[in-house]
Amino acid sequence: MRRVAVIGPGRVGGALARGLAHIGDEVVAVAGTEGSAGTEGPAGSGSASLKAFLDAIPTASARPLAEVAEGVDLVLVTTPDGAIPTVARAIAAADGVAEGQRWVHTSGGLGIDVLSPVAAAGGRVAACHPAMTFPDPEQGAANLRGASWAVTAAEPDLGWARVLVSDLGGSPVTLAEGDRTLYHAALAVGSNATTAVATLARDLLLGAGIEDPSGFLAPLVTTSALGGATRGVDALTGPIRRGDAGTVAAHLAELHTSFPEAVGAYRALGELILAHAVRAGLNAERVDAIRTVLYAPPH
Repeated sequence: MRRVAVIGPGRVGGALARGLAHIGDEVVAVAGTEGSAGTEGPAGSGSASLKAFLDAIPTASARPLAEVAEGVDLVLVTTPDGAIPTVARAIAAADGVAEGQRWVHTSGGLGIDVLSPVAAAGGRVAACHPAMTFPDPEQGAANLRGASWAVTAAEPDLGWARVLVSDLGGSPVTLAEGDRTLYHAALAVGSNATTAVATLARDLLLGAGIEDPSGFLAPLVTTSALGGATRGVDALTGPIRRGDAGTVAAHLAELHTSFPEAVGAYRALGELILAHAVRAGLNAERVDAIRTVLYAPPH
């Protein structure tokens, strides 16, 4: 059983605390990112999040940041990215890091360098990022099982970091320090950009008089995303992949009339789809035809 402290009682911190408590670890302390655990700070560290955390994890007590790591085996830093170096420096400067204590942050884009003050003070550090969304702490905890995690650590620390992920029901994948930014960019595109595109499609369906767009979009988007994730450009379908310039022209004509604010997004997405269609084998003549209609002036 690990004794655990969480810094950042927001959605990710709350989800991980629930997951660890479920497997028998004891979450004993929580703090925000400022001098007092109840002080309003960056997103996820304010008093409302703290109260929700304590209500859900009755074994935890709120502590000042400088004292949160006292008497624990594992410290989870689940703050916004910009706060992680500040947290590490502040606690190390307050002699709050125990020799051999394990520290993990959950940022996707940052490696272990941001925890260097902790390592210099004798802590052992890792960056463990779950490739999962956390709509709220309870649902986030349920989503942990089966998620892939990017794990970055020095060789002596990879073992315990990977075990932590496995204990939470995840699949640990070792990722080099220098690859984390590109990795995180990929996930941002896969998650946030997908949501943005699905939202645009939803707006268009509402405009077309479809009262419940989810019935059309949920299975379509899910299947399309799975195809792209597993098969890449070979899963691409639709008028641009086929080189159907007439259909693309009709789409744009309608958008210019009924939804002009979507024209720019349709064109930008069309260029991206066209680039993938070229990779999938679309011939040059049809590529030129599609590119022509994408930027033709409205009639």
